[in-house]
Amino acid sequence: MTRIRTLLVDDERLARRGLELRLAAAPDVEIVGECENGRQAVEQALSLAPDLMFLDIQMPGLSGFDVLARLPQDSMPVVVFVTAFDRYAIDAFEARALDYLLKPVEDARLEHALARVRQHSMSAPRSAARAHARAARRRAGRGRARPEMLLARITTPASRFPEVLAIRTGREVVRLRSAEIDWIDAAGDYMCVHAGNATHVLRAR
Repeated sequence: MTRIRTLLVDDERLARRGLELRLAAAPDVEIVGECENGRQAVEQALSLAPDLMFLDIQMPGLSGFDVLARLPQDSMPVVVFVTAFDRYAIDAFEARALDYLLKPVEDARLEHALARVRQHSMSAPRSAARAHARAARRRAGRGRARPEMLLARITTPASRFPEVLAIRTGREVVRLRSAEIDWIDAAGDYMCVHAGNATHVLRAR
């Protein structure tokens, strides 16, 4: 059995303990270290070279994004952000996190994240060249999914995609016409809907 060497990073001890207890049920996950701040995370990520890192975002000193900025790209572990705030979803996409979990983490969502990690680990060696090609297309503006393709996944079979997409922002609901959407990207349970100069975050139900 291939072991997934895992680093837990969170400034809350109880949060780290909660993940540790839940991950104990996964026989292929081996916790190799725990960190309570971003500085420790950088040091242990460099010395331990983990396969996977559960990373909090808001921490004293270095944030989770600061940690990733200080790690070499060619040896970056798979990253699953764990945070109490959904407002960082867009930044998580840009940081290329594999998943984004909201606290308190539900057991089903954690298992789903682990399933994605396992799938990624199996496909990573043969997909490296394709990843470089996708990155080049994204830089050229051709790697974005067409809105109608992603909208079709969240609608009923009775229609190909809705004419109006309702997106809740705090206490308000923004009603966005499908024709106004430029492009959509997604990661984990979130979709970023880009329309004009605005970006709206939609969480899957």
